[in-house]
Amino acid sequence: MDTPINSVEDLISDDSFLAWYFKTDQQAVDNWNLRIANDPMQKKLVDEAVQLLQRITIKEEPVDAQRLNIARERLAKAINLANDPQPATPVVSMLSRRTKWWAAAAIIFLTSAGIWQYIRTTGKLVMQTAYGETRQEVLPDGSQVMLNANTTLNYRKWKEGADREVWVNGEAFFHVKKTAQKTRFIVHTGHFDVVVTGTQFNVINRNSKNNVLLTEGSVTVQGKDQEVQMKPGEFVEFNTTGIQKKGVNNAPVLAWTEHKFIFEKTPMKEVAELVADLYGIKVNLAYNAAATDSLSGIIPNDNLEEVVQLLAYSGYDVEKKGKEILIRKNKKNQNQAGLFF
Repeated sequence: MDTPINSVEDLISDDSFLAWYFKTDQQAVDNWNLRIANDPMQKKLVDEAVQLLQRITIKEEPVDAQRLNIARERLAKAINLANDPQPATPVVSMLSRRTKWWAAAAIIFLTSAGIWQYIRTTGKLVMQTAYGETRQEVLPDGSQVMLNANTTLNYRKWKEGADREVWVNGEAFFHVKKTAQKTRFIVHTGHFDVVVTGTQFNVINRNSKNNVLLTEGSVTVQGKDQEVQMKPGEFVEFNTTGIQKKGVNNAPVLAWTEHKFIFEKTPMKEVAELVADLYGIKVNLAYNAAATDSLSGIIPNDNLEEVVQLLAYSGYDVEKKGKEILIRKNKKNQNQAGLFF
């Protein structure tokens, strides 16, 4: 009999267990049935692993080539986020080795409900939200994280007493739990690391934006040649001059956690970039909507259609065709900035 496996993570990356689960190898099925019958602890772990696999196994439905290619690209991008010194395993190769399992990992929940991925590759796990989706989850140490739309969080299996490291591409709000050993929790972004033991903060690593807003506790932001200590209410961003503290109104930064946008004379260009990032749609601004316009007000961000409608109510003509929208100022409001509440 094989050596007992002691964690769910090890189970779902074990070839023989996956063969038992998907019933692709009769010998593996017989061996695991015997193991489960004779070892209550292994049965408990198997039950937990089955529940996890049932959450991520997709329905058998046709997937067109374009969606599959997009899923592969997103998977490859997520894997590379971990800054692994070893080259990431080619996605096509992974799919060929464990066809059904990796197909599920690559296309998990590609539905209107969004994307939630647990991907086992070289000891890493990946959480990912779809365009227009936010999600609240609990990490293995009990820390809570809320992911904004189009966000990937990547982390390795944590060892007791070692740093708890995650990599974020997008936007996330963390409520980090202190451990008995007071181990550090480190959030890696494109330009700096956020180092904490227990606290609450919002972090953005998306396109040209890299910033942190601290709401509780204390954190250290570490750049290549800089280190900045933060107190509650402080905001730090990375720009061309390095890591800088600046004053901001916290409400617009955290509005997404309450499923809304808060705009305060926000330039239309920034509004367009935000909509494009969160909903995966191309936004074009006509010249008369981009030059000097700004928006102020509060709107829900639950779905793109509501955002489009409210932009129209605020004095703009919004034309939507497939995955592209064009925004131009209404002729009746050529000299007015958009304003809605």
